[in-house]
Amino acid sequence: MRNPYEILGVAPAASAADIQKAYRKLAKRLHPDLNPGDKSAEEKFKEAAGAYDLLSDAEKRKRFDNGEIDATGAERPQHHYYRDFATSDEGHHYANGSGFADYMDTEDAFAELLRRGQRARANRRGQDLHYTLPIDFVDTINGADKRLTLPDGSSLDVKIPPGLVDGQVIRLKGKGAPSTGKGGHGDALIEVEVLPDRRFTR
Repeated sequence: MRNPYEILGVAPAASAADIQKAYRKLAKRLHPDLNPGDKSAEEKFKEAAGAYDLLSDAEKRKRFDNGEIDATGAERPQHHYYRDFATSDEGHHYANGSGFADYMDTEDAFAELLRRGQRARANRRGQDLHYTLPIDFVDTINGADKRLTLPDGSSLDVKIPPGLVDGQVIRLKGKGAPSTGKGGHGDALIEVEVLPDRRFTR
């Protein structure tokens, strides 16, 4: 159900008389007897009646304004925070009478989430880097040692084992991007591209 003040078109600070006036105006326009067969008008009339039922009752209105009940009049779940239980009736710090302890308020919880995220990022290893290495067909038969020149001018030594097939990936541990924190380097993933050879087929 929508906010009862919005349904009746009044401000939260409206007087009881203004609320009654707004409801009567809507009721005259939306009453089912004046709109036979109009389901939309009927639903809006019921909505307005529910809103007026809540706001015309001083106690219900007060509890709604305080967040204790919702727009339907149902009880809202109570949220407990660290500061609510800083000291229990027995004088024990950080615990309530039911034995719950160490509740944090919203700001504390959010700060803790940020700290955890920062620690996780600090320990995360660097990204894996992907490269393609063209090799001759004969190298897949006999194996070979190749040097791959990287975009930044550095190079990687790659050992090609016999029996490698086109599209196979060789992983070089720790040869990828460095971590932005305390984690290790990522890996270099080198996809082998076997060049065609007129003399041989597999």
